[in-house]
Amino acid sequence: MPDQIRLTFPDGAVREYRRGTSAAEVAADIAPSLARKAVSATVSGHHWDLRWPIEHDSRISINVAANDAASLELVRHSLAHIMARAVQELWPETKVAAGPVTDFGWFYDFDRGEPFS
Repeated sequence: MPDQIRLTFPDGAVREYRRGTSAAEVAADIAPSLARKAVSATVSGHHWDLRWPIEHDSRISINVAANDAASLELVRHSLAHIMARAVQELWPETKVAAGPVTDFGWFYDFDRGEPFS
């Protein structure tokens, strides 16, 4: 198995990286400003965490929240989990019922004997 993989970017450019390189490392190699803005990647059509290793030749794009629907969904999903965890830490008896991401943000339904105030 070769130690190098070939990554193809949206503009058709191809660069070689060591096998196991993360999307975060690729973003930093392209530009430090991109690395700061990156929230995820798309690797061969799959939404990809910035820390996951890339093991095979792939198509890659780096996603930033400002202009990428998939990244915005990921950020909203993460924030929904943070909110649910915070509610459960403040009110441990609270049960998290449902909490999907929507086009406008996210929400959670909580099951609690007494209303929040």
